[in-house]
Amino acid sequence: MVEITSIGQLSLHTNIEVYHFNDKNIILYDDHRSILNVLFEAKKIDFFEKTPNLIFFDRHDDACNPDIKLKELLKKWNVKNIKDVPSRDFWSFVEFDLGGLDDDWLLAGMELDLIHHAVVIGQKENSNIKDMNFEFKSSNGILHEMFDIPHLNYSLDCRGCLGDSIIKEPYYKKIRDVFEYNRPPYNSYKKFSKEVTAPFVLDFDLDCFTTDCEGKQYAWPEMIFKEKYYDNENVHYFMNNLINRSSLITICREPQCCGGLGESNKILRYLDYYFFEGQLNTNPIW
Repeated sequence: MVEITSIGQLSLHTNIEVYHFNDKNIILYDDHRSILNVLFEAKKIDFFEKTPNLIFFDRHDDACNPDIKLKELLKKWNVKNIKDVPSRDFWSFVEFDLGGLDDDWLLAGMELDLIHHAVVIGQKENSNIKDMNFEFKSSNGILHEMFDIPHLNYSLDCRGCLGDSIIKEPYYKKIRDVFEYNRPPYNSYKKFSKEVTAPFVLDFDLDCFTTDCEGKQYAWPEMIFKEKYYDNENVHYFMNNLINRSSLITICREPQCCGGLGESNKILRYLDYYFFEGQLNTNPIW
């Protein structure tokens, strides 16, 4: 198995493509649990200064409990640190020991010290995060906070968790701390912090931008995506800042949850056209 010495080399593995946008790496794959392989390889090469937060767009919260313990896994792998696990063993664990429905990778990533805090945007299918009262304590005693918030046009609204001028709910502050956005003092209203002090991965599961009709799933019509995420001035500003401030960008096509490859690729083209200046090459060259 290829030993990774840079993020770009992830493209040497099956199911992973690497693209570049400005100074960012964009990692594209199909199954959402593959994000753990990316984060694991990044940890092995010290890509992050500290365990990153995760901000991700997803129709599901993917926060089922995988019922794993770090110490037991390290003992099984005969190492003392997750960084010392052979890539072959870790990738096999992700493929065969985690859920095939891609619904338990979030807590697995926290247990394995690959993810610190997390915010999922646009989730509407599950209640795992709410059921855990927005937190998860890993077996080594680290407390991880998790939040699910509506799509950004709602969250950035004057009454939304990110957009209100006065924090109305206690957990709004915690959500804003993950984004480092719109925090006291209020002369910084509608602003991000000057410096990124908490590195984060920005992740897109394309099924976040789908809808149901007559029992089938479809990509949002382009006019809907454009209206919610491009024409909306506040959202457009926020999205561009998320992209620019992120340490790494990952995209999960998840075609089986988007209505098929065609619908998944349609959403990928929206992201490419409206936010990545065509660097994902989603349009044919002729």
